[in-house]
Amino acid sequence: MAWSITDSPDVFRAEAGAFVASRPDLHTMMLSGLDTIERLRSGEATPPAVLGWWRDEGEERTTGAFVWMPPHLLAASRLADAPCTSLAQLLSAGDHPFRGLMADDATIRLFSEAWKTVTGSTPESELHLRLYRLEQVAPPRVAPPGEPRVATAKDRDLLHAWCTSFVEEAGSLGADLDTFVDERIAGKGWRLWEVGGEAVAMAATTPTVAGMARITPVYTPPEHRGRGYGAAVTVAVSKAAQEAGAAHVLLFTDLANSTTDRLYQRIGYRPVSNYQIMQP
Repeated sequence: MAWSITDSPDVFRAEAGAFVASRPDLHTMMLSGLDTIERLRSGEATPPAVLGWWRDEGEERTTGAFVWMPPHLLAASRLADAPCTSLAQLLSAGDHPFRGLMADDATIRLFSEAWKTVTGSTPESELHLRLYRLEQVAPPRVAPPGEPRVATAKDRDLLHAWCTSFVEEAGSLGADLDTFVDERIAGKGWRLWEVGGEAVAMAATTPTVAGMARITPVYTPPEHRGRGYGAAVTVAVSKAAQEAGAAHVLLFTDLANSTTDRLYQRIGYRPVSNYQIMQP
């Protein structure tokens, strides 16, 4: 039993595409990563890609997969013991420096044990996350003042500054900020909440891929917090994602922040699974 590896998105889709698309919620990070690789390769860039799928011996059905664009995080599906051990061996001997894995809690535990056995080093969990899926939009019972609008290129400096603040508070967005901001402006994925012509909160949605879109980031500057603006702009951007064709609207929260957990459940999001980001 071993991983099959390719750098070709076309080959990966032929071998593992049906498996990855079978659970757009659980495989959200793989779907986004694959979409990013394909979009970059359709232009002038040729980003490195390591794409893998797992089939048990004698089986034709794919039961595990990962998508990796070094040096970013590797995103994996739920994996059993054998593929975790094989993946640890593959990554420890690979050509690209391995900087971290994002997967569900059970996979992280198995992979961490395998990594320690293979390398002798003990990995650390950097973040504990919870994946939520939108069940039905439930606007706040007491709506805050203001209204949403689509952010445009004129808002770029503000979006960039707020994204920088978000990263300082919550951690990396996993992409170059200039690219992250500009792609979402071009795709009309940003929403600002305005009160009296002043922007007081922002939220963005990823492009819809395989019926899935993910809300990230959601940010309210400290001076505007506690007034319901974050919930309101999240409702607005969630509706926008649905209108763009997303049947699965998702978001991750940091389990260390109980406030956001309660907020998202109040507006219609329900827990799916817990995830971790592990660093070797």
